[in-house]
Amino acid sequence: MPNTSVQAAGEAMPGTLSRRFFLSRVGGAAAASALAAAPAVAANSPEENPDLLALGKQFDAAHADFTEAAERVSELQPVFRAIAPVLPPEISRTQYDRLAGPRYGEIYRDPASPRYEDMRAPDGGRYLVITSYELERNFRDGKMPAHIKSLHRIAKDFEAATEAALQSSGLAAALSSYHSVEWTLRRIASSLSETRARTPAGLAIKVRATGAYAALGADECLSASLWLAKSMWGDLEEGEVL
Repeated sequence: MPNTSVQAAGEAMPGTLSRRFFLSRVGGAAAASALAAAPAVAANSPEENPDLLALGKQFDAAHADFTEAAERVSELQPVFRAIAPVLPPEISRTQYDRLAGPRYGEIYRDPASPRYEDMRAPDGGRYLVITSYELERNFRDGKMPAHIKSLHRIAKDFEAATEAALQSSGLAAALSSYHSVEWTLRRIASSLSETRARTPAGLAIKVRATGAYAALGADECLSASLWLAKSMWGDLEEGEVL
């Protein structure tokens, strides 16, 4: 995980701006403030890359859309949970271990989570559930033993009821919108990392995008370091900025 520590008050800047120093602080408030307060570009300085300016506007719009989509998902999650079916004990972890065996099931993901988070049991462990897909995959000829047929019917009913709750609560549509705008945000962030900045204002765009993207989650925090922070170092190495 990237180092997100912020320069302490009174801490001196190093005489040489090292790659490690830059990457360790680029996502922090100190780096953002320093670049945001950079002096105006002199008349003989290069103009900012128009592609970067356009991507900055696209990122801001996509981030606003993503924030709205995430809020909508949060609003509808309680609605879904109020009508969602209870995970049947016959196909949950206890019955899974006793009756079926590992080849018939999978880790149960929270259907209300846009990040496909694992559902957790009261003891903190993950649920393992039997799915209709795995049963059908293991019994391709359809000749299931009686107890497997029973598990298959329970799994099918549970899956259908879960999907019905997702649709009727509106959460299915909200999750679809979330994933769509998330993909757009990732695409623009990737494009930003591949586009050179020529001025302090261009670096400020990348700093703002880095902070906003890193705040989305652990994976995005790492990506912000790998893509955007290293991209800014590349801008500095090119010698056009500052």
